[in-house]
Amino acid sequence: MNFYLNHLYRFSKSLIYDEQKFFWKRIHDPNGEFVARWNHIFLFFAFVGLFVDPLFLLLPIIRETCMSTDNVLGYTILIFRSMVDCVAFFQIYLKFRTAFVSKKTRVFGKGELVMNERKIAFRYMKNDFGIDLAAALPLPQIVIWFIMPLNGSSATHANHAITLIIMIQYVPRLCVIFPLNAKIIRNTGVVAKTAWSGAAYNLLLYLLASHVSSAVF
Repeated sequence: MNFYLNHLYRFSKSLIYDEQKFFWKRIHDPNGEFVARWNHIFLFFAFVGLFVDPLFLLLPIIRETCMSTDNVLGYTILIFRSMVDCVAFFQIYLKFRTAFVSKKTRVFGKGELVMNERKIAFRYMKNDFGIDLAAALPLPQIVIWFIMPLNGSSATHANHAITLIIMIQYVPRLCVIFPLNAKIIRNTGVVAKTAWSGAAYNLLLYLLASHVSSAVF
């Protein structure tokens, strides 16, 4: 945890690297310090989202002879899930503002950065935008708050709908994490810089797999 808190602190310090432009008007270097630190922060929140989602499968409870929903747990999960979704939407915005290396110039060295906003947006829309959007959509919140309220006679149908959405949306969420993890390793060499944080990261992957399998069971 201290590893990510340290990244968060140093990340906030790196925001002032270009004071001549407002933050939302800057084009960021994909290999720069700002993007590198944000990738670690987003990876942390992405794992939090993967831990939170299976908890939706634990919402059904039996009260007397009827199936109902644990409202307290449900609203608690929705709060954490909404926080993760906000971070995911900021990740989408940041990708629209992050330059990329042109393949035509990638012969010797790092190549030439493409800083044109339209070219960046077109490339992102063509490649990763669909998966990122599918992973960031607040579908459980929409189902619970607007389509099938928790305090209603359709609790059973709501539970089935939420379970189906969670299982389907888990695929794009994993598709977001794996390339991000590979990108961090490619740029920095490792995900965690110290031995203990690397061990904690591997333990986190193990706990995540066991958490998901037990929730489904």
